[in-house]
Amino acid sequence: MTKYIISLSYKLETSTKYKKFKEFTYNILENNSYHYKKYFDMMMIFLVLSTIAILIFEVNHKNLRLLNDYELFAVIIFSIEYIGRFWISSDIHSMILEDYENQQLLNRKYKISKSVKRIILRKFDFILSPMAIVDLLAILPYYRPLRLLRILLIFRLFKILRYANSLKEFLQVFKERKFELFTLGLLYITVVFFSSTVIFIYEGPEGVNPKIVDFFDAVYWSIITISTVGYGDVTPITVEGKLVTLILVLASFLVIAFGTSIITTGLSDRMEVIKENRVQSETAKMNDFVIVCGFGMMGKYFCEELLSCGKKFIIIDTNKEIINNAKSLNYLAIQSDATNMQTLEMMGINNGANSVVALTNDDAVNLSIVLSGRALNNKIKIISRVNNSNSKKKFEIAGVNETILFNDVTAFVASEYLGQPVAFEAIDGILLNRDIKVIIDEVEILDESKIIGKNINLIDFKNYNLTLVGIINLRNFENFVFNPTNIDYIVQKNDILVIIGFKNSVSQLKADLINLNFKV
Repeated sequence: MTKYIISLSYKLETSTKYKKFKEFTYNILENNSYHYKKYFDMMMIFLVLSTIAILIFEVNHKNLRLLNDYELFAVIIFSIEYIGRFWISSDIHSMILEDYENQQLLNRKYKISKSVKRIILRKFDFILSPMAIVDLLAILPYYRPLRLLRILLIFRLFKILRYANSLKEFLQVFKERKFELFTLGLLYITVVFFSSTVIFIYEGPEGVNPKIVDFFDAVYWSIITISTVGYGDVTPITVEGKLVTLILVLASFLVIAFGTSIITTGLSDRMEVIKENRVQSETAKMNDFVIVCGFGMMGKYFCEELLSCGKKFIIIDTNKEIINNAKSLNYLAIQSDATNMQTLEMMGINNGANSVVALTNDDAVNLSIVLSGRALNNKIKIISRVNNSNSKKKFEIAGVNETILFNDVTAFVASEYLGQPVAFEAIDGILLNRDIKVIIDEVEILDESKIIGKNINLIDFKNYNLTLVGIINLRNFENFVFNPTNIDYIVQKNDILVIIGFKNSVSQLKADLINLNFKV
């Protein structure tokens, strides 16, 4: 029997279909980033609310067969979900193989009973967990022998806590502040017990206060008073009772203030986490975007250009004020350390990002970002600002694709402006699109384009009111062909046309070439 179980465990461990099915089950039930989980959550919320509505409807109406069939369908779904959660709560075959291999390493005889005991304890941990109990209470009352327990169907409402992320975050506050809340609970119980005992001693004896017959009445009065509800159905008569009431009212304000401060500070702290999770969720949905590290002056202009070109990007910076400024501009931004590999990984360096741009004013930070990015993804394009030209070689060794020598660029721009101010203003206006409709743009030649292998002069740029500046190939950025119309240039795969013209004209040429409507 033991050999058969071990053999079966190995088969499951190596079965691709089994792994895929279990992974799919886990993603649907537990993985919040999984694409289809939100649809599953929406369906489950609808089933919970609709079955509760049926329970309310049946109070004053006869049972309808259609509604019973619908509830049966919902219970089947709930049961499948419970079984699925029970299944993925622990890997039985993995635990068996782990125990078996450990015993083999120690040259000891493997006993299946130890693994069974361990498995049972792990499964019982799941069964006794609060949400698993709620799931079970939502299922059991449906069956006929347990119809008296139908009131427990109201527990299905608690199942929504599984599916609504906002409620999950709210519950997380209680988990994080459990010590403070435990302290508050002890204080609350102490105050209630003290006040109940005193009022019962002075007004509980027969004939003193007809509203306080037993200790439960005293507890009821104490809770109503401390919650500041004060129905007035139970009121103290004796001087001692009134004095206790005054003390209890003052104490209630302290308890309420303490509890409010715990919840509000917890929610405030949690909101930051929720915002970060939202950014990560938005990033997970994006494709072909840029990770911008540093949102200083250069980073701000860079993001403006990306936005004008229709490029998607996310900003990472350690400064909270800078991040708030970025968010005020409706940019997707997160306060974090871009030198941390985990941060870059969470922001999608291996999942959707096409390039990383390091634009901080510290070369050491930029170099660290380059090293982290290249370690995580050796194919992604990395561009970095270099403040000290002597550090350029270090960046190249680290694996940067392009460097921006900040001081050199600034000096070059200043000299060009002094030498040819009119031409500089014209080019500057075109590049930055300052109230000028003329733009400089790139047009990529796709692999399927009919112009490949043909003369560039077959494109009538004059007809489009465009000027071709030059051509560069994606495989060789150093070989820029200026004014190729004069040398009968033959268009190749991965060529990029650099053109100047009106925006509408550029869009039309892109449409003709990219959509393969261009006639050769």
